[in-house]
Amino acid sequence: MDNKKLAEIIYGLAQYEGYNTSFLQTQKNLSSQPEKWEFANENDYYIFEDLLKAIQYASKQDKVSVDVIKAINAQMDSGKAGQPEKPGTLRHNVEISVGDYIPPLTVTEAMVQREIDSVTHTDIASGWELYAKLAKLQAFDNGNKRTSLIAANLLTGALNKGTDNYLIIPTDFRRSQFDTNLVYYYVADDWDDHLPDVEESLHQFVKFATELSFSQKQSQPRNKFEERLKKAEAAKKELTPGQGEFKTKGHKL
Repeated sequence: MDNKKLAEIIYGLAQYEGYNTSFLQTQKNLSSQPEKWEFANENDYYIFEDLLKAIQYASKQDKVSVDVIKAINAQMDSGKAGQPEKPGTLRHNVEISVGDYIPPLTVTEAMVQREIDSVTHTDIASGWELYAKLAKLQAFDNGNKRTSLIAANLLTGALNKGTDNYLIIPTDFRRSQFDTNLVYYYVADDWDDHLPDVEESLHQFVKFATELSFSQKQSQPRNKFEERLKKAEAAKKELTPGQGEFKTKGHKL
């Protein structure tokens, strides 16, 4: 699997959890043994590790299923802040909210299966459709966007079949529009004239996200940014002892 694409998936998702480690260091960690990983802080280590475990699990699966989705979430088992309290367990009589959106109190396997069955293709647009539907369902007590995006990348074959149909959360100025479109879909209600239409809001999210994915394929927006990061990494090596980043295992700052 392309390490840069994998880093982009992890980096984009991790931003939802306050991840502070640079993209370049995230990519570097993927090419290093765990004892050589470096992060801006300890929490970043657990965010990265849980996401990597979930992606590695998904990459070994043949297709998306209810059991696979539950198992993806189950990999996020560090128990740290922002991670699932009951990894891999569908919510049962557990109230959560996402802004103004309040999902069902209980999510059953049949409800998850319904969303899987509603997506009949494996192209990029279908991947984003599955992502939106699973994210809106909020099947777990935490880690829902992470679980949904990993499952969507499995659907498109990016994780297990070597396709180039990667779905990556934007980390630039387009992130706000991406999130806004998703929230509109969350709160959509066909029975309330004051709220967006369900099908139309889903269409708008998928359209924007799909166009974003194709623009990511056609351009290399990170090049200049990466050059600056490389210079920063080089400068960091000149720091006096004790000023480096968090390192795993020894937990040295």
